[in-house]
Amino acid sequence: MAVGLAVVVVVATIGTAAALTLTRHTTPVSASPTKDRGLQISGVTVTAAPQGKESAVVMTLHNASGGPISLLNVSSSLAGMNMLYYDANMCQGNSLMTWLPNVLISRGYTQHLGYKNQGVMLSLLHQSLKVGQVVTLRVNYSDFSTSRSTTVRARVVAAPKGLHFAMSSMRM
Repeated sequence: MAVGLAVVVVVATIGTAAALTLTRHTTPVSASPTKDRGLQISGVTVTAAPQGKESAVVMTLHNASGGPISLLNVSSSLAGMNMLYYDANMCQGNSLMTWLPNVLISRGYTQHLGYKNQGVMLSLLHQSLKVGQVVTLRVNYSDFSTSRSTTVRARVVAAPKGLHFAMSSMRM
């Protein structure tokens, strides 16, 4: 297990603080399916969901570039909207999503997006996502001098028990 220095960055979003936890790896990151100018993306899945509803994206991003990277969004042609968010735990039933304009990944650090803390939501799905399907996602990011984009393939998996998108309580 790669464990090293942990850094906590606090982002204030209209009166709400969201803690971003980044882990600097002291051992090599496992082989990733996508490497694009220093951004390595692995473990990409999306949750099964009916048409018109929401799906959660899970992925791990490792910044192997020479400087910081800002994740701007993750989108799909299968969804009408997408959002980066912070929520302490999307599976505990009292979800309180806070919109994030971006997620900063420092040089040499790894950021996990999932059901706890930072995550990605695809909403207004144009079609149902069924377990076993593979969908294409577009990852847009910036190295602060150039905007970049890459595509990744994500496997559709069953949603974890209790996954809840609290759109009515979302803070922007």
